[in-house]
Amino acid sequence: MLFMKTILFIISFSIIASCNYYSQADTNQLPPEKSSIKVIKLVDSLGSITFSIPSRYDTTFIWTHYSDCGKPCDEIKYRLQPKSLKIFQESGFYWRGEPKDSVERFTIVHSGYFPFYNNTDSNSIFQQHFAKKQNTISDPDTYKIKSDTVEKIGDRYFSIIVIDLYDTLKNQYSKKLLASTTIKGNIVDFKYELLTKRNDSLNKNFITNSKYYLRTIRISNGM
Repeated sequence: MLFMKTILFIISFSIIASCNYYSQADTNQLPPEKSSIKVIKLVDSLGSITFSIPSRYDTTFIWTHYSDCGKPCDEIKYRLQPKSLKIFQESGFYWRGEPKDSVERFTIVHSGYFPFYNNTDSNSIFQQHFAKKQNTISDPDTYKIKSDTVEKIGDRYFSIIVIDLYDTLKNQYSKKLLASTTIKGNIVDFKYELLTKRNDSLNKNFITNSKYYLRTIRISNGM
């Protein structure tokens, strides 16, 4: 019995040690730009998410991303973006791939078909982090990871993956901060995305600023 406990401890430690792990996010810094506090109420009893976001993200919409494989694959998405940009809602029924022009957006994603577990398993996010890395690398839109970590934000752990790509043929930058945590045993994703041809301050600071906004996320009644 002692031998088995030792093995389990070594496995758990190995998972944690394989990540760049931070015990607690620093949330004392000032907002990098003019920002607003938003509250998104998730469906059913998943709780509410409070967060800070650039004030120019003045358009919010929610929809179900239906999938060809049925309800278990459906996703509910909550998106914020500037109203000056085209609204794009993914759908499995007429999927045409990602937008090819300018994109700046923040999206919360979770399954539309989920069980509930009234507990928090901090170890599960380390396992999910490994799976998220594999899926990111295999995706042609996010094939190269710049950095990854697991960080404690508020009262829970987040898997965080950074994508920073430049397409020389299209002269286009693609930047993404992809984060995930668990609510009642269900994975919830947070995606900060930028697609632009401009090498301006927004582009240069997008990842750093997105990390700031990610660290403002707080989840209530969603343990």
